Amino acid sequence: YVFGTPFPWHVALLGFFMFPAAVGYGILRQELFEIRMVAKSSAAYGAATLAITGLFAFLITFADALVGRFDVDARSPAISVAFLFFAILLFNPLRVRMQRLVDGFFDRDRVAYRVAVREISEAMVSMLSVKEIVDRILVAVTDTMGVEGAMVLLLDDKDEVLRPEASRGGWDEEAAGATFRSDHPLCRQLWMRRTSLSRGDFDEEGDPEIREACRDVFDTLDAELLVPILFGVDLLGVIAVGRKLSGERLGVDERQLLRTLANQSSIAIENARAFDEIAKLNETLEGRVEGRTRELRDTQAQLVQSEKMRSLGQLVAGVAHELNNPIGFVHANLQLLDEYVEKLMRPGTDAESRERIREAIAKLLTRSREGTERVKQIVEDLRTFSRTDQAELQEVCISDELDRTLVLIEPRLKDGIEVVRDYGQVPPVRCFAGQLNQVFMNLLMNACDALEGRGEIAVRTRPADGGVRVEIEDDGPGMSAEVKTRIFDPFFTTKDVGKGTGLGLSISHGIVERHGGRMWVESEPNRGTTFMIELPPEAPVEEAQ
Repeated sequence: YVFGTPFPWHVALLGFFMFPAAVGYGILRQELFEIRMVAKSSAAYGAATLAITGLFAFLITFADALVGRFDVDARSPAISVAFLFFAILLFNPLRVRMQRLVDGFFDRDRVAYRVAVREISEAMVSMLSVKEIVDRILVAVTDTMGVEGAMVLLLDDKDEVLRPEASRGGWDEEAAGATFRSDHPLCRQLWMRRTSLSRGDFDEEGDPEIREACRDVFDTLDAELLVPILFGVDLLGVIAVGRKLSGERLGVDERQLLRTLANQSSIAIENARAFDEIAKLNETLEGRVEGRTRELRDTQAQLVQSEKMRSLGQLVAGVAHELNNPIGFVHANLQLLDEYVEKLMRPGTDAESRERIREAIAKLLTRSREGTERVKQIVEDLRTFSRTDQAELQEVCISDELDRTLVLIEPRLKDGIEVVRDYGQVPPVRCFAGQLNQVFMNLLMNACDALEGRGEIAVRTRPADGGVRVEIEDDGPGMSAEVKTRIFDPFFTTKDVGKGTGLGLSISHGIVERHGGRMWVESEPNRGTTFMIELPPEAPVEEAQ
């Protein structure tokens, strides 16, 4: 009419009808909110408004009649304003109260959903078992939301397959055993859209293969809704939800609550899997540590044995000399004994000569016995020193062990080194004597090397805290502060190349510590060196071995 078009003016009014119709179709098609719930609540609001309006009209009528009865001029503006003011004061609280009642009635289900989902979500965060989390999801969906059944499918990263983890409700065998590969079109759609999907969401899918493949999943599972369980950019699984027991469709609010539940469950599932991986790593780590510990113990035992053999190798020449002396003496005596026996058996020997021969033979036998005893003692000291036949804890006297070690290194002491023994009244200790003898041997040999053939070595024992304290002191050149701080480091040595491995003191220090004791050194340049060892009354069995 305004622009003078040839069309009738009422055609322009079609837009007023088409626009709300298009909006209504979009709301129904996209399910932007629960239409039935809105319709019911709108009807309740209309009924409540009509009741309040009728009551208000009745009150106005009653007030007019009351004014007419008492001959009051009802047309007075003051009376009308005052009446309306009191009417508003009276009916506004009633209107607010009625609105709250209607809201509470129609929103009670959604409030119950929110409370239940919140409580379940908070409980799942503290769970460390995937099975418990899945069971809690199924309980929340079936009991709280009132659906026929629910199923949780989780993605197996190893096989890249989505398979049922647990289900609740009436699911047939085909649905309970269904599996889907991670590259299935529906999995990609859930991952890309990142929202819940129903069968109708694929009606407008342009690719018929994708549309039919996705619909087949809904038909196989007989599910009304699939909700993805997403953690970051990863698809962990899917919650398949059946129809509601009431026959109604799952509304927008229920879909939102399901997505909230899926988000919370994704965090719980990821935490549970991380906990399982950490537990498996710990088990593996414990096994690897145990194996590595065994390897280190074997290597350490080999190093100890190697160092022991090296120490014994240094004594071979001296021990051989110690053995040769009594053996050579016995051998010479045997030759003399053979001559004496021949003379004794010779006919014509008088009685006096026979007596002298007998006395000479007795002396030779006595001296030969002394020589063999010396050889026996040296061999016994070597065997006792190494303790190769005794691998268990023994109660020994430390002073006796020191004496045995000194006997073995005696060839190194004859050139001009004096040994001063200062043994106190010490209690016996339970230890691995062979290992401690190696420590004493190493310290005494180092002292001999430091003295370079001339000087004094003091060996002292004292009781200390129920155990024994051993001190081995020499009056050699001593050592600097830098050397003293590194003296127990592996492979550190002050000796020339080829004269020391640098393992003796390190191994000795380890042996003492495994016996539950401690070992330290006191030394200054030109003032000698003192190594001190404190041993407990009994060595820990596992550590010492």
